[in-house]
Amino acid sequence: MTKYYDKRIYEKDKKIKTFFVILITFLIGLYAGLAIHYLELQDKDRKIREQYVELDNLREIIYQEELQDGR
Repeated sequence: MTKYYDKRIYEKDKKIKTFFVILITFLIGLYAGLAIHYLELQDKDRKIREQYVELDNLREIIYQEELQDGR
């Protein structure tokens, strides 16, 4: 059995494979970027919560000192 190769079919096949390689690479990069962004948002949220706790503690300290001073 003899195989015949058509140059046009070979070129289309090559372009389709190249397209899928680029598409998969793009999707992997997009997913990695979104995952990193999500982790950064979680870290920022954690820092904000810690700052709220610290701010509340400082308010409590100021309130206690005002009570002690008799203001």
